[in-house]
Amino acid sequence: MPRSIDAVSSPKQQAPRRAPRVRLLTVGRFFGVPLYFAPSWLIIAALLTFYYGPVVEDAVPGVSSSSAYLIAFAYALLFALCVLAHELGHTAVSLALKKPVKRIVIFLLGGISEIEKEPERPRDEFLIAAAGPAVSLAITGGAAALRTALDPNTLAGALVELLYWSNLVVVIFNVLPGLPLDGGRLLRSAVWAVSRSQLVGTRFGAWAGRVVAGGVLVLSLIVNRDANDIVPAFVGIMLAAYLWFGAGQALKYAEVMARLPQIDLEKLLRPGLLVPPDLSIAEALRRMWQGSARGLVVVDSSDHPAAIVDEARVNAVPPDRRPWVQLSTVARPLEAGLVLHRGLNGEDLLDAVRATPASEYLVVDDTGEPAGILATSDLAAALGGTGR
Repeated sequence: MPRSIDAVSSPKQQAPRRAPRVRLLTVGRFFGVPLYFAPSWLIIAALLTFYYGPVVEDAVPGVSSSSAYLIAFAYALLFALCVLAHELGHTAVSLALKKPVKRIVIFLLGGISEIEKEPERPRDEFLIAAAGPAVSLAITGGAAALRTALDPNTLAGALVELLYWSNLVVVIFNVLPGLPLDGGRLLRSAVWAVSRSQLVGTRFGAWAGRVVAGGVLVLSLIVNRDANDIVPAFVGIMLAAYLWFGAGQALKYAEVMARLPQIDLEKLLRPGLLVPPDLSIAEALRRMWQGSARGLVVVDSSDHPAAIVDEARVNAVPPDRRPWVQLSTVARPLEAGLVLHRGLNGEDLLDAVRATPASEYLVVDDTGEPAGILATSDLAAALGGTGR
């Protein structure tokens, strides 16, 4: 007979739908960290090519249009590599400080190094944040040295000129004091060191980021108000929107971190039911509702938990088909990361969930016996301030 898993009950919540993943182009690895280019990068590559093609044509006397656009395209590729080098700077320091990096992605408006865990000290935050602009500054210096040796009215000279100015802009832009920019992280580290609170530093840097976003928007509109060229204005608006969104995300993160110490796994546990795999979905749901449970765990022939039922996959099965579909088809095998210990709370709980993303987890007590089910929707609601 199936056994119930005791836990504190709660109102039913719909499991969130997962957003479709964007396909990324893998270009290599850096000390084990995968490097990707997002499809959106093609947009900025096309804009740079068609915008700077005529610029090269005007700068180099007698050059053909095809050669000018080829140099502009080469510039777009090299600039992407410069952005990648910037992110490699962040990654190298992160790895040196024993902070794993999930991946590096180059996309429409730049790049991002996905560091898996936040720095624990202001000094580490400062070093990681400063590494990217330092690499871009070094590239700018190298391009500046080449400028003195090359004629700007040649193809090579025009290419170096573009790389010089673009990397200089990258340095200046990235050190602006507002999140999510590197300058915002530098500001956060300083406020963190003074206030001894990472949360205070994050809030300060995020609000500064919104100020920077507003400044970028106003400046881009003022500079281009009388120009017929819409590309700079378009890029400026996109950057302002990106900064505003990133600052907002940083504020949300700060709010989450403020609530994190109060997260109690015991209060989030859903009561569950242990059932055999050959049950139909309809019968399993009937037993679950009859037993006042709010989750299903599939057991093996030895009556040990073997899989956990995905609520979203169950909801995707039409009601008229549920009597004919076995429960095992909507269950996920219980790998190590899907089993959590009852004593987890706060940041340890969040780290465990991040390590193995899923919609449901089996929670066990110190003896390994099932204690309940954790739904990520319940955890997200609690972190967002809408939980019970």
